[in-house]
Amino acid sequence: MYTIAIVDDEQPEIDNLCVQLKRYFDENGGEYTVSVFHDGADLLKDYSPVYDVIFLDIQMNQVNGMRTAQKIRKSDERTVIIFVTRMAKHAVSGYDIGVNNFIVKPVTYATFSYKMKKAITQVEHNRDKFIRLEQKGSFIALQESEILYVEILQHYIYYHTKNGSYKIWGTLKQAKETLSANQFKECNRCYLVNLRHVTGVDQNEVIVAGTRLVMSRNKKKEFLEAIAAFWGERE
Repeated sequence: MYTIAIVDDEQPEIDNLCVQLKRYFDENGGEYTVSVFHDGADLLKDYSPVYDVIFLDIQMNQVNGMRTAQKIRKSDERTVIIFVTRMAKHAVSGYDIGVNNFIVKPVTYATFSYKMKKAITQVEHNRDKFIRLEQKGSFIALQESEILYVEILQHYIYYHTKNGSYKIWGTLKQAKETLSANQFKECNRCYLVNLRHVTGVDQNEVIVAGTRLVMSRNKKKEFLEAIAAFWGERE
């Protein structure tokens, strides 16, 4: 689910962006919600960093887009901000205050689609959580998306990735507590699987990037339900 905000004081421009958003997600898949604000002041009132993408007009009556973007960036470095304006020369200066991109009005679908794809890529990158693995005075930071599965073996945890495995002392419970609950699930008491890397299920085995892992009888039903729910959220 993507959360989108549109901030513009012209209703036709808001309507146009809503049409473009619907077409984009119809063509590319995914679910989204849209919140509409008619001035920067309305967005900033009780602002919290809940939006993935904010489409922000520059010229508005109370608080303009430049000032709005500046205030947002003081508390929210994650959200993608896209200026939507008739003044390209002013929009460029937005990069200095952390604006990610801009679209010149009138907004055409070709331009919107291109900029939206870049925004979604940035959103997904921002969502990717890092975990820190420490062992004997050294550490490595891994992105969750890199991890194929986690294995417990003789009191050691192995984080298996496409680029190799990383070993630390610990328990599978401790690993589970640091990883996203909706993305990592146990297929048996030895393995914690990253659902995004599941490529198939064969009888009592789950295939993770080419590696076959056994699903235990008492975990199988819950694990298969977790796979269905995880991929259902992405359709």
